[in-house]
Amino acid sequence: MQSLIGAIEAGHIHVGEELPSERELAESLGVGRGSLRECLAILEFLGAIESRGNRKVLLRNADFIQKVRTWIESANQMDTRRTFNEFRQVIEVGIVKLACERATDEDIAAMATAVEHLKENPSKYEYDVEFHDSLAVASHNSMLAATIHLVNNLIADVRIRFWDLPDYQERTQQSHYAIYQAVCDRDVERAQLEMSRHLAIVDEFSEKYPGRSMGEEEPPIP
Repeated sequence: MQSLIGAIEAGHIHVGEELPSERELAESLGVGRGSLRECLAILEFLGAIESRGNRKVLLRNADFIQKVRTWIESANQMDTRRTFNEFRQVIEVGIVKLACERATDEDIAAMATAVEHLKENPSKYEYDVEFHDSLAVASHNSMLAATIHLVNNLIADVRIRFWDLPDYQERTQQSHYAIYQAVCDRDVERAQLEMSRHLAIVDEFSEKYPGRSMGEEEPPIP
């Protein structure tokens, strides 16, 4: 993202202009296309760029994108991560309440699919994200769903760091199932309690394995 910010600041890309093709932009910035694609997806979600046909147009200046970058990087700082986890406690505990009240049969089926995916593929953190996304969609609040999708993707690297640690996979699977069952039963109090317990797992492992939490130890290969 810093390379893109630099190109905007240098005047190589202007607000209102189409961005070069993904291949051309990756080559000019000297970054991989995978990293660039992830960066562009985040910026598009936040309204810094928008898709127009097959091309993307820059809508916000370098200062805005720099603030986005700072926010993303802050999620990897231990003190800020505690604040980030508190944010998730407020948002996701609220989401399960709404999911209990509003989830349709289709929403319940999507949650069940996510639970089953993680059970069959416990090493795939993408299915953890899928479960939380399905809960947020079941809240039938588009702002909450969009926010939690962004947050869960920003902290995906934290999940990867813990996947091979003792009990982590098993505990998260059990926790997801407990949340799912509570939502199926429309039990708001139990669902909120199970979500709080679930989010506490990341806090617990962050404290227990600070090297992994801060990225100072090599994470497992997903």
